[in-house]
Amino acid sequence: MAFLIFDFDGTIADTLGAIVRITNRIAPEYGYSPTTPEKLKYYQSLSTQEMLKQSEIPLFRLPFLLRRVRKEMTDELPKVSVAADLPEALRELVAQGHQLMVMSSNSRRNIESFLLQHDISNVFESVQGGVGLLSKARVLKRIVQKGGLDFSQVIYVGDETRDVDASNQVGILVAAVTWGFSSREALAAQDPAFLIDHPRQLIGAAQTLVNPSWVRKDYRDRPTANKPR
Repeated sequence: MAFLIFDFDGTIADTLGAIVRITNRIAPEYGYSPTTPEKLKYYQSLSTQEMLKQSEIPLFRLPFLLRRVRKEMTDELPKVSVAADLPEALRELVAQGHQLMVMSSNSRRNIESFLLQHDISNVFESVQGGVGLLSKARVLKRIVQKGGLDFSQVIYVGDETRDVDASNQVGILVAAVTWGFSSREALAAQDPAFLIDHPRQLIGAAQTLVNPSWVRKDYRDRPTANKPR
C-alpha cells in the first residue's frame, strides 16, 4: 500500500486562472506589476527559487500576500474545475487500497469546500491546509513521522518545482504533474521520481511501491512517466 499526499492548487484544482485574477486585482495594493500572459509563461519555466529571486515582492511580504490570496480564493473556488480525469484516478487508487490525503498552502476550509463540491471528499483521509510557501518540507516530514509511515512508501503529488524540492529534502518520492503551474520542462529539470502527464499514471506510480519489480507494460512504455530511481 502506498500513501499519496496531494498538493491542491494546480494538482487537484485548476486554480491557475483564479490565482492570476486575484493577484492582478490586488497588485496595486502590494506594489507589484500585474501578470501578463507572457510573464506567466516565463514564470512557469523557472524554478521556485529563480522565480522568488526575480519577484517584485519582498520575501517578508509573501506570507501576507498568501493569506490574502487564500481569502480571495473563497469566492473564486465555486467557478474552478477539478483537474480533468483526476476523480476517476483517485477513486481507483482508493479501490486498490492506497491511502490519500491533501497538504497545501491553501486553507483547509477552501480545500474541503472544493472537494465536497466535486464529490471527492471521501477519497481523502485528511486535509492539512495553511502550509507556508516554503514550509512544505517541514510539514511533509512531520506528517510522515507522526503517521509512523515508511518513507519509501510515500509519494508527494504536486505541480511546482518547490514540491519536488520539498520531497527531496524529506527523502520521499515525488510525482510531478504537468497540468499545473510549472512547465513540463521546468519539472523535468528537477528530476522527479515520476513525471505525470495524465492522472491514470498515478496508479502505475503507486503500484511500483507496492511491488517495485512489477511495472505494468502500459506504464513502462510511456515516455512521459519516469520510474523510481
